[in-house]
Amino acid sequence: MDTLVRRVEDLRISTEDADTVDLLLVPRKDREVVRWKALAAQHGEEWVYVASDDEAVVLALDEPSEAGMRDQAAAVIYPELHTRLVSWWLVHAWRSIDLLEDTVDNLWRWRIASGAVTARAVLEEAGALVDEAQKLAEAWRVGKAAPGKALERPATVRDALAPVLLHAGMGSRLTGSNEKLQATNVLTLVKKLAKVSGDPRFHEWYDWLSDAAHPAFGARIAYASPPMAHDSGAVTVRYYARSPLLLQGDGQHQLMEPTIAFTVADAVIGAGRVIVDVLDRSLALVDDIGLTTAAATLTRRQYWRNFFPVRGSRSCPCGRGKWSKCGHRWGEPAPAVA
Repeated sequence: MDTLVRRVEDLRISTEDADTVDLLLVPRKDREVVRWKALAAQHGEEWVYVASDDEAVVLALDEPSEAGMRDQAAAVIYPELHTRLVSWWLVHAWRSIDLLEDTVDNLWRWRIASGAVTARAVLEEAGALVDEAQKLAEAWRVGKAAPGKALERPATVRDALAPVLLHAGMGSRLTGSNEKLQATNVLTLVKKLAKVSGDPRFHEWYDWLSDAAHPAFGARIAYASPPMAHDSGAVTVRYYARSPLLLQGDGQHQLMEPTIAFTVADAVIGAGRVIVDVLDRSLALVDDIGLTTAAATLTRRQYWRNFFPVRGSRSCPCGRGKWSKCGHRWGEPAPAVA
């Protein structure tokens, strides 16, 4: 637990002052294209764009840099994707920090009912992070290997990454939500978490935490001792208290096993380790995409992790070694996240 607490604290320190912006391209069609061109001219704005062969559909982005004006397809596609990847990572990091710190605090303060709720959310967060990070890593593996043609490569990269980012950012099960953007079922996420981590206990932990998070049996025993039966079996006794229970007698005492509290602790340690590991590896993925595409050089917008590529043996902006060794080049292997 102490190691996890330290790693979460390091994560919090590295992200608490971060802020960013992300961009989402909305295709313009037919009359919308005419209106977009008119407004851009009216306001004297600089845009870059790519169009379908018949120019009926346009993807456009404003505030390109000078480098972006020279490579318009890249300047439209890569800043959008990288800013969305950065916000995806930060939201997962901030949410994980809040849930992990709150769960640990609930345990220290013996707020077991609250701890069960936050620990359950930690497991769901871990499952979602693993699922989305793996899909993004696979998409980038395809994109990074794309041929270097000026228009085809950005299109291939966007075709691979954009659907994953759209589902990760807008997936929902709210009434009326888009059927094509249904959020992944949490039981599916827990199943994937157990498989990737190699720890089948996640299934049992999630069952107990779900029971304790709802007004059910698990919630009723959160502050109770295990059942103790009379030798005859005629009577079963449970003790209840707002603090940990001890069994005392003959000058000795023994902690009475708090089933839900132990489940909260085991689950948060297991899922927390997965979260901090995958966050570390997926940030390397985000940086690799940004530096390989040189996304930050193509826009005037400022955002978090907007690193510029360097050359040779200089330290890489990603902070993981020398530029020549970090592999931020087209055709190099993409970082793995699990």
